[in-house]
Amino acid sequence: MIAFHSGRDGNFEIYVMNADGTNPTRLTDNPAEDILPAWSPDGTKIAFQSRRGDVVPEIYVMNADGAALVNLTNNPAFDALPAWSPDGTKIAFDTNRDGNGEIYVMNAGGAALVNLTNNSSGDARPAWSPDGTKIAFTTNRDGNSEIYVMNADGTNPTRLTSDPAFDASSSWSP
Repeated sequence: MIAFHSGRDGNFEIYVMNADGTNPTRLTDNPAEDILPAWSPDGTKIAFQSRRGDVVPEIYVMNADGAALVNLTNNPAFDALPAWSPDGTKIAFDTNRDGNGEIYVMNAGGAALVNLTNNSSGDARPAWSPDGTKIAFTTNRDGNSEIYVMNADGTNPTRLTSDPAFDASSSWSP
């Protein structure tokens, strides 16, 4: 299955379809913008960001069939771009709840939030390593957008790129 967001029904909603493109099925049906779905590693849940009831996005999770929707982050800050840990126990995400972009991690149920980056610059776009020990992210802490990697607990942030162009993390090779 492939999860995706689309505006095909008038606003952005979360859909799934077979890997060959057949049987697209809408999972969300809300006037809010539902975007950026992320599968849990076991394929039973989908995390996504939505603007339901708020001007800023929040992180939600639902079963893979669209049932059992839960708001994991209920905060006036911008919470976005959920990324599951490989073991499915944690979700990393972007937030500005400290006044600037940071990478936070929470357990898969939404509790035990921890600020991993805690830096005055903008940190965003978390991507877990396949073994769950590292998180790649994008930051402007050196004056322009570069890719860093840190331990999954936020320690040892290390710059990986050094280029005047915009560099942004996205995913690890399996």
